[in-house]
Amino acid sequence: MSSSSSLPSTTTIVPLANVETNTKTNNNKQYLCLFYVITAGLLDENMGSDEQEIIEMIHLIIDVDEKKTVALFRQYVRPIYTDVINDEYKEKSGIDEELVVLSELDLDGALRKFDSFLHEHYLHPDLGIKLTFVCENCLHLRQCLHPESVKKSIISLPSYYWSYFDLRLEFEHMYKTCEHNNLNSMLEKLNISPISENDYCMRHIKHMELIVYQMLNDGHHFEKLECIMSNLKQGICTLEDNIEESTVIRARGLPWQCTDQDVAKFFRGLDIEKGGVALCLSSQGRRNGEALVRFSTVEHRELALRRHKHHIGQRYIEVYKASGRDFLNVAGGSNSEAHTFLQRDGQVIIRLRGLPFDANSKDVIEFFTRGDQPNNIVDGEQGVLFVHYPDGRSTGDAFVMFKTENEASQALLKHKETMGTRYIELFRSTTAEVQQVFRRSQDPKNFQTSLKDIPFAPLPMLPPEMLTGGNKKDCIRVRNLPIECGIEQILEFLGVHSQHIVAHGVHMVYNSHGQPSGEAFIQMNSEGASFNAATHKNNRYMFYNGKKRYIEVLQCSGEDMNHILLGLVPSNLIPTNVQPQTIYSSHRTTSVLPLSTLQPQMYPSTIPISLTTPSQSSTISNMPHSSIQSSTSSTSLVSVPTMNGFHPNTTYYPMQIFYYPTPPMSQSIYLQTGQMPTTPMTLVLRGDTGQY
Repeated sequence: MSSSSSLPSTTTIVPLANVETNTKTNNNKQYLCLFYVITAGLLDENMGSDEQEIIEMIHLIIDVDEKKTVALFRQYVRPIYTDVINDEYKEKSGIDEELVVLSELDLDGALRKFDSFLHEHYLHPDLGIKLTFVCENCLHLRQCLHPESVKKSIISLPSYYWSYFDLRLEFEHMYKTCEHNNLNSMLEKLNISPISENDYCMRHIKHMELIVYQMLNDGHHFEKLECIMSNLKQGICTLEDNIEESTVIRARGLPWQCTDQDVAKFFRGLDIEKGGVALCLSSQGRRNGEALVRFSTVEHRELALRRHKHHIGQRYIEVYKASGRDFLNVAGGSNSEAHTFLQRDGQVIIRLRGLPFDANSKDVIEFFTRGDQPNNIVDGEQGVLFVHYPDGRSTGDAFVMFKTENEASQALLKHKETMGTRYIELFRSTTAEVQQVFRRSQDPKNFQTSLKDIPFAPLPMLPPEMLTGGNKKDCIRVRNLPIECGIEQILEFLGVHSQHIVAHGVHMVYNSHGQPSGEAFIQMNSEGASFNAATHKNNRYMFYNGKKRYIEVLQCSGEDMNHILLGLVPSNLIPTNVQPQTIYSSHRTTSVLPLSTLQPQMYPSTIPISLTTPSQSSTISNMPHSSIQSSTSSTSLVSVPTMNGFHPNTTYYPMQIFYYPTPPMSQSIYLQTGQMPTTPMTLVLRGDTGQY
């Protein structure tokens, strides 16, 4: 055999003997191809952990029946980055850097050249030859060749790179020992003297050759084949599944458009359980750049952890340990409707987001079948899975399934096409995502009744005992809140100051259409607590949904709060499009507080109370109480146009401020919908701007 010291070029080939005989008469013979690679980085047990490129490959082919070596193929590989081989590595490996740099072949070219070599010498598996790879351990294929082939977009590796014999495992099986996990310990066990060879790669391949020969002479049969997973398979995970704790990892920093197939490619070479990739969703139902991955064995999970800070494109991915419970919390489900959908005969699941709330299965079918290239959903209308809230309202999400990858790819081209007046977002989805979306939609803590769907009806005023009072400034007014944020986000923004909130002390303010106003009043347990909260949190930023906005936090008194919450002060919450109406109440109506008695700082700066025409203006203080307050009748009738002293276009109506007092961490809404009030209502004057 040739050695590295006599290599005239970057490739060494030992010719086969009796090629004609092998081709015509001995196709049933078994051949073992000993395979060894070295990279430009770490060697031995840490090979592949530093994401360095392969720079040398050796294939040594053994005829099992005749127990002899029939070929040696050695190829240096030109890396993309030629400046990564340091002096320490070169000294340990004995690599000739000049041969690496001068090599004409990259990794893809080297693989193609070896494939052609097998064809030329009638040893290719396509010709019926039984050729199987043998590696010292799993690192050469699983941690080096397969991951690098994905990064370099090598379309497909030949079939013989997808299965192999692990020499360590075969040795343990043959000699009933678990103590020998490297070539030197195996040689010692077999009483074989190591070869004196300076060339690192050649020394290892020769040691493997000696061990294999001894095992064959001792009667060993190479039968325990290790197969590498080629495609991620879909699977259903239920909450009752028993998942081994030490087989799950959490990957962070994934691109937002990353799919389960992309995650599987990142971990190419390692075997993932069926349905073992669960993409995590944020509280808004969008992917948050994290995934939980369940591997088939503990060993593969340990290899996955070595890929910490390896890259997908330009992004490095963090890999951490996770538990089986973590995986179940994301991927597990028990919804029978989702379970039935996932059992349909399709390969690819697509998620639709942003559907009209009244969309049905026919609308979805029409969406995918219109145009020049119609796409047929598996099982037609029966194959559309809509997601609903517990009260039956649509979430705007649905899932469909397609038979083939090609059909799914064509369907995804309809991303952001319209259905009615809304554009529809399409994403490739997974079984785990289906389970996760359904579980979250049915979880009461993630379900909040949409206030815009509540019927418009007058409200009773907040019971006085629920509010504070007086001039003691033990309250804060929080303004400019994101309209989507809830009490939990406000408490998080206030931080340590939230511990001073009294029970039932958070009052979220909604406008007359049931929409958040971006404002809240909070009762504190002392003036000092409200002062500190306003001092430290005023004009600070709140981070919400990936955005930041500054929040106003102002100290105020209970009386100030009451004037606004009870409608005694003009508020920018009053809509401009409310029509004049006659108001009935089973109780006596309250009188309107004269504006002249209110402090100027209480007026909102945006929409002041006003009348239409200057000549017809008059103050509320000049209005007689008898004109707005019924004396003794059980049912009070207020007829707005006849009110003495008011402009004919002025409208009176109950102030529609929706607010709910809550304990600090227990969200509840005190709202009786569809009922007329049984307590006194407040009348608020509304007119055109410019008078007051």
